[in-house]
Amino acid sequence: SMEWARIETMNRKDFFKFSLCVLLGMSLVACQKKQVKKTAETPEEAEVESEELDIHGKDFVSSPHLKTIRFEYDSPALSEEARLTLAENAEFIKKEKDAEVLVEGHCDERGTIGYNLSLGQNRAASVRKYYISLGIAPEKIGAISYGEEKPLCSESAKSCWIQNRRAETKLRVPKVAEEQ
Repeated sequence: SMEWARIETMNRKDFFKFSLCVLLGMSLVACQKKQVKKTAETPEEAEVESEELDIHGKDFVSSPHLKTIRFEYDSPALSEEARLTLAENAEFIKKEKDAEVLVEGHCDERGTIGYNLSLGQNRAASVRKYYISLGIAPEKIGAISYGEEKPLCSESAKSCWIQNRRAETKLRVPKVAEEQ
């Protein structure tokens, strides 16, 4: 009889905890998440945000002078090796006075399509910001994400995933109209 009362009390406590968790969970789902747009904190960041190159309807091409960089799993951070490669790329880009630059962010197959598109965009944005820090004009550089949609390698293996976690830099040099 004493044992039964103890079990009944414990069950009530567990039921109360369970009910509380369910109610809390339902209230969290019911509350819409507010969309918070991060604003630039410095004038330089505002300038970088507002002056990105319009890449729509333009054809960008690979160049043997522009090397691809790789990323660690689930990260948009630039390694020291990537920074050195981007510095070499920037020197070449600066010589092409009229060049427009497109940075493409890519991911491996792991993760959802939406997550990988976001990660690819963050990778492209980190490369773009680094190029700007190296003296390339913000209005000459655009960024795009292809997520996992354009793999270099399609095997489901670590060696393949490493190849696909990348950012490619492509160029477009507008043709000057010939005078007649």
